[in-house]
Amino acid sequence: MSGSGATRSTAQTFTTCSPVACWRSGRRPRTHLDTLSVVGHAGGAVSRRSPACRSTAGVKPNGGCMVVNTMPGDTRADSRSGTVAPPGRMRGRDGQFERIRRVRDTFLATGTAAASEIQAAGIAPHVLDSWRRSVRYGLSPSDINPVYVGDIDLDNQLTRVVDAVVSQRDAVLEQSMCGLTLTDAEGTILRQWVRDPKLGRWLERHDILPAFSVDETVLGTSSGICLLSGQPTMVRGPEHFAEQYHEVTSAGVPVVHPVTHRVAGSLNLTSRYEDTSPVLLSWVMELVRDIQRAFQEAATRRERVLLNAYLTENRDARHPLVALNEQTIITNAIAARLLTSVDQALLWEHASRAIQERRQDAKRLVLTDGTVVSVECKEVGDVTDTAGAVLRIRPVVERAAQVEAASPVPGLGRLAGKGPRWRELCRRAHRVGAGPVLVVGERGTGKLAVATAVAGDVPVTVVDAADAAANGTRAWLRELESHLGRPSGSAVVIRRCDELDLPTSTAAANLIRAHRSGPVRILATAKHSARHRGVSPLLTEFTEVLEVPALRDRLEDLPVLLEALTQPAFERLGRTPGPVRWMPDAVQALSRLDWPGNIASLAAVVLEVLRGNNNGYISAGDLPVDVVASASRRKLAGLEQVEATAIIAALRDAGGNKNKAADALGIARSTLYRKMRALGIDLSTMAF
Repeated sequence: MSGSGATRSTAQTFTTCSPVACWRSGRRPRTHLDTLSVVGHAGGAVSRRSPACRSTAGVKPNGGCMVVNTMPGDTRADSRSGTVAPPGRMRGRDGQFERIRRVRDTFLATGTAAASEIQAAGIAPHVLDSWRRSVRYGLSPSDINPVYVGDIDLDNQLTRVVDAVVSQRDAVLEQSMCGLTLTDAEGTILRQWVRDPKLGRWLERHDILPAFSVDETVLGTSSGICLLSGQPTMVRGPEHFAEQYHEVTSAGVPVVHPVTHRVAGSLNLTSRYEDTSPVLLSWVMELVRDIQRAFQEAATRRERVLLNAYLTENRDARHPLVALNEQTIITNAIAARLLTSVDQALLWEHASRAIQERRQDAKRLVLTDGTVVSVECKEVGDVTDTAGAVLRIRPVVERAAQVEAASPVPGLGRLAGKGPRWRELCRRAHRVGAGPVLVVGERGTGKLAVATAVAGDVPVTVVDAADAAANGTRAWLRELESHLGRPSGSAVVIRRCDELDLPTSTAAANLIRAHRSGPVRILATAKHSARHRGVSPLLTEFTEVLEVPALRDRLEDLPVLLEALTQPAFERLGRTPGPVRWMPDAVQALSRLDWPGNIASLAAVVLEVLRGNNNGYISAGDLPVDVVASASRRKLAGLEQVEATAIIAALRDAGGNKNKAADALGIARSTLYRKMRALGIDLSTMAF
């Protein structure tokens, strides 16, 4: 923003009308700042010809940050005397400049200043707030430098759009001793346009380069605070926190994407303090409008590209076809009838992974109604950007499905499930004979519930193998024998039978062998069957084995499982059950988990969600913090998981306000942004 560097002589003439009046009225001053020279603190350039003075009413800025700064120390022509002003001599350093500096020095020394002096200096409240934050960050006004961020994406939609806009002003930049810089929403420099070699060396000497952060947490008060306020901002001379920037005035405008309405960055123009004028802010807002229009055109182009790809592929309306990206879904009629909103969310999950991995081969997926489909993903885009993907969907008609169509498989009592893995379990369960049945599966899959359902309508007694160690082996075997010897029809389920020690397992096997032909139905649950090595002798007595699929293998059943678990959760909470709808974004987030605890873990999540939610709609934002953290798009290591959980908890407590969340965590806002991006936990407001 400021510093010693190249000298350059430029004549300046001034209009007789007030710059502020011209700016507010929308009239262009005839000669005001006709040879304005400005230079970007993050690199780049603007014309020395002043921008038109236009009204800023109704202006809505959008996407990216550019910084344009004047090089302090330039040799300039003094318009009042006609002589060349030597380096260090600055017009306007008396009066208002000194008033601002006195207020700043007093404020930084004592934490406050007289209201009358603040008003006389014309210092805005947002500048005072930024001074306070800068002190709280632990910054020193005399020792401030940009910070290297590291590996960041310097080629994205934002940089491509701004590149195109700036290239249209290339001739103007060539004529100016200026620098132009694009930053992202975190204040990290993404682009520089520097035509003057001396300026380039000055920027390099001060580390104002791509991949360096110039955020408020790094530089203190500057026009970059527009990223926090979301409003056009001007910071004059001594209003800057860093002393080396007192000779410049910076004007910043946040760049808000016109489609997503999220801040993508900021555009900052910085001039010498004596050139301070509302014209600076007006010019930046005008440039931001150009960027906004370019963003809008790019967004429209993406939708056109996606639509054209859909129309090209939709030659056969008999087969489902979907074209989609993170914001748009286009389907033909048959796909619309086939897919639910949850299916659409899960399809975008599949498409985004396929695009990242550059896969075009067909993959089988299971829809929420249990339909098995083959999905072929084709990336759609142009030379500049990816517009989305086209998915060709073909239902897979398997032999088992054909048999099921002829004779539908009955369910297992009131247990929920529609997917092919669950239907296969139901099919096998109804085929088992009267002999002993072993139900195997991972912890929490619902083995006991399945065994109870297989037993039918008869009374069921559960004998837990864990009680053998607590109550003694003899007492446990006597209890088992008493239940197996009942004369009337009933059922006994030996729970966790693979946890018995060898002598107890052998004795239990002898009991089952003795009562195999009796009236009591014998069932058991275990993690593994007799096919595995080192299992107990008891497992060999079971001729029929049913395997309950893990939840991660039947994610298509998530919607019906959530619905089935909701009412029991209400009952456990002592509340009257009411209608609850689990929204697609919540189901999508839950589908990203591995669920090592299976149905039991899902039931615990449902209980926790309903405990803190009284409305009828459950979205991703209502899920527990640790669940959302685990639903990151990539797997997190132990420490990363802890960080993600802490960040999401802070964001939730702050109502989504990242600035407040950063304060609560005791980290810089730019650090919070980087961690959210690295951990993949920033749940967007988009559909997917």
